[in-house]
Amino acid sequence: MLKNSHLLKKNTYKYLLIGSNGLLGTSISKMIPKNQVKTLARNKASIKMNLESLKKLKKIFEKYKFSYVINCAALTNLKECEKNYAKCIKINSLLPKELSNLSIKHNFKLIQISTDQFFKNKKFRLNTEKSKIYPINKYAKSKILAEKFVKKNKKNLIIRTNFTGFKKNKTNPTFIEWIIKSIIKKKKINLFKDLYVSTLDVDTCAKMIIKLVNLDAAGIYNCGTNKPITKKNFGLYLSKIIKKKIYYKDVSVTSDEVKRQQYLGLNIGKIEKKLKQKMISPHKAIENLAKQYLGNK
Repeated sequence: MLKNSHLLKKNTYKYLLIGSNGLLGTSISKMIPKNQVKTLARNKASIKMNLESLKKLKKIFEKYKFSYVINCAALTNLKECEKNYAKCIKINSLLPKELSNLSIKHNFKLIQISTDQFFKNKKFRLNTEKSKIYPINKYAKSKILAEKFVKKNKKNLIIRTNFTGFKKNKTNPTFIEWIIKSIIKKKKINLFKDLYVSTLDVDTCAKMIIKLVNLDAAGIYNCGTNKPITKKNFGLYLSKIIKKKIYYKDVSVTSDEVKRQQYLGLNIGKIEKKLKQKMISPHKAIENLAKQYLGNK
């Protein structure tokens, strides 16, 4: 019996990174030593799994022990969430629910990546971690449910954020990729003049998340730029930095096919206090993205 006791020991890693092939997951994986992390995704990961299969998920935690599980997996396309709500709920709500239950059973901290898409603020004030949240669309509803489940373990960490970067997926471009592609092709696009966001470049977002994890932060934290910017002004400043003309039309977010809130600016006082550092401006985030684009040309 003692001879085989080593077989009962679990393989131990500091991190399990779920959704490691996504935009944020890819960025985070570059910042973690390879010997400290197991990655989990449908393909191109150390653990390959369909994230809709929750039974298989349980077996992973029987085989491995983790200190931190970072869940970057999500169905984020608003139109797709409206059309296929069953899949949306499976990935965005039921997966975090199962992970939260497992975090209690296996004693790890779950870091759930949430969203800024559910604030209802008519007075154009910055949204704090205590601001009321509303299910304006099915994506928002699924993420609100996720937060409800994840909060059952008070040790867990929820990050409300908005970020963009270069995913290099031609069929599903990110916001920054869509703008740059339109600029290059001299295609006229619609830019929301009244949708305010605190969008970070993905690498800055990833760094802030890792810092919060290392400080053993728990509860809800907003992670965004130090002030909001409209989608229109984001595009205009980007075109200025890369010295390319942008062809656009002013439109209101109320004209969008899927319902959205207008003012998603995040109050970042709590994260600044925790990290003891200032968050970057929206212009700095855009400059970081432009530098990355120009460096890869």
